[in-house]
Amino acid sequence: MKRFRAVLAIAVAIGALALAGCASDPDVGGLESRLSEVDGVNGALAYTTHSGGPWNIQVVVLLFVDDPSAEAVVATAQAAAPVLADDPASSGREVNVYFIDGDRDDYDGRSAAFADAIPVTPEIAAALGVTQPGSESLRLSADDVRRIADGS
Repeated sequence: MKRFRAVLAIAVAIGALALAGCASDPDVGGLESRLSEVDGVNGALAYTTHSGGPWNIQVVVLLFVDDPSAEAVVATAQAAAPVLADDPASSGREVNVYFIDGDRDDYDGRSAAFADAIPVTPEIAAALGVTQPGSESLRLSADDVRRIADGS
């Protein structure tokens, strides 16, 4: 019986820690607002995910852009990087950036917006100094964000 109680207590403690991790999600409202001010961006949407556990917080950003060309996507990523590097919600975290052709108001929610995601080609990633295969998002480590923000 003591063993059962110990196992139960450990399970409750782990559950409490898991819930506490979710409760500590950073507020992304300021990040969305600052990213919306970046040249060529028609609005932003941001949220957090917890890949690998509730303590592991990644930030997902949708940038709604004027120009879907590869050059414009690179320029937008470079302009957004200082915001991502300095904002408390995204600083020091892995960030996945989706570039969406259009205005934020054109979409009812993020699920609808993903349908119009601009592909991040290996060439776009290489122009930003990031190695990744073609994808719907630009996957950036905290170091990648800082390096792009610093212009290197």
